[in-house]
Amino acid sequence: MSGNLYIFAIRDMKRVLSIAISRAAAALLAVSAVVSCMKPFEYGDGFGFIDPVEGTSDRPVRTPTDLKRNVLLLYSAGHTTGIPKYLKEDIDDLKTGWLPDGVGFSNDVVLVYTHLPKNVSGYSWDYSSYNSPVLYRLYAGEDGTVVSDTLCVYPPETVSASAQQLNEVLSYVHEMFPAKGYGMIFSSHASGYLPNTFYNDPGNYIYMESPAGRQTLSVSRPDVPQPVWMREGPMVKSLGYDYFRPGDYVATYEMDLKDFAAAIPMKLDYLLFDACLMGGIEVAYELKGKCGKVGFSQAEVLAEGFDYKTLTSHLLGENPYPQGVCEDYFQQYDILYGNERSATVSLVDCDQLEPLAAVCRELFAKYRNSMNALRAGRVQRYYRYDCHWFYDLYDMVAEAGADSSELARLQEALDLCVDYKAATPEFLPYSYGFSIDVFSGFSMYMPADGNVELDKYYRTLQWNKATLLVE
Repeated sequence: MSGNLYIFAIRDMKRVLSIAISRAAAALLAVSAVVSCMKPFEYGDGFGFIDPVEGTSDRPVRTPTDLKRNVLLLYSAGHTTGIPKYLKEDIDDLKTGWLPDGVGFSNDVVLVYTHLPKNVSGYSWDYSSYNSPVLYRLYAGEDGTVVSDTLCVYPPETVSASAQQLNEVLSYVHEMFPAKGYGMIFSSHASGYLPNTFYNDPGNYIYMESPAGRQTLSVSRPDVPQPVWMREGPMVKSLGYDYFRPGDYVATYEMDLKDFAAAIPMKLDYLLFDACLMGGIEVAYELKGKCGKVGFSQAEVLAEGFDYKTLTSHLLGENPYPQGVCEDYFQQYDILYGNERSATVSLVDCDQLEPLAAVCRELFAKYRNSMNALRAGRVQRYYRYDCHWFYDLYDMVAEAGADSSELARLQEALDLCVDYKAATPEFLPYSYGFSIDVFSGFSMYMPADGNVELDKYYRTLQWNKATLLVE
């Protein structure tokens, strides 16, 4: 995530009235020893769409073929610096859009997982103590108000930027809300495919294999120099970022892309990243088999991020349309001026990535020497400052010397998997930004401007195993 024009804070939109959490649910917030989750109550005429079966059961049989509803989950990992106020306002904006009512098992479901530090006042947040993440359901009440129905309250020490917690939340959603389809919006700091800790301190990164699913903990004293994303400009981190300051030290947690993908227990119809720098082919290919469509930004994400007021109108109903979310995101920036007119976005069909991998494997092998000798200044970039890990996939191959017929084949493969793409002519032109002259819909690592230790990590990614970009 990132911020507005110059201070690069995120989003500030109007609030909406909602029903307060009940006293019983509020009491649960104080429980820290165990996870407190409830079986969701389905209102109205019962479960609906039940297959008759022989025998007796205290719970009716439900299968996805019986169901017509869709489930939308916003996973907002906001126990971090700079953005909690704005992630909260995302949820407030979500409440202003269309919401299904809570009557009947066939109705669509909107779920929100939110983890914020304790708010002191305004922009001030308390990082010295822990706060409980909460999963709740949003629906329209009979009187037109918005109901927040608390389902789970997790221990205050929970790390949301962990594959274990992501899997726990998604598994609960899958079990308790059988549906025709599922979609998720992931909102937090991010830095694409990069491994944990690399973005802020690439010079000291050393690749070491770690057990799958284990979040990375970094501990430092609070007086150490701030990382680049905290000094100025949008704040970014690997995939998810939890920040705690319980004493005279700072503890931060991050999630690895491979662990993130492995934590998803069911195939999602779509996965939209409201986070910086996620728009790489490495991300999409790692998620192949885990989601149908993935929407993301190749560069950083400014100001409002997604338009949460219109989001449900695209993602709920019989045929969810995630492209509409991407279109709204781009259009709200493209009508602005100066630094504020800055956006990149694409929506990719992960089920159509194999032809692209096949073409790239062939071209990477043929032009390996020239790709390894590329000059960074000649290739379209999507980064600012010296965070040089994100270049345009197509432009890299073109600059390496691919001929017109080869580029036509590459473009054909891109057209097959990129459903939608859009980019403004420039990105933060007055804040160390860049022009956007080529836009394929994918960023990619460029080994010629890479790092020996990053190469070691990169070889573990599915994209590299399929294409051998880094031998």
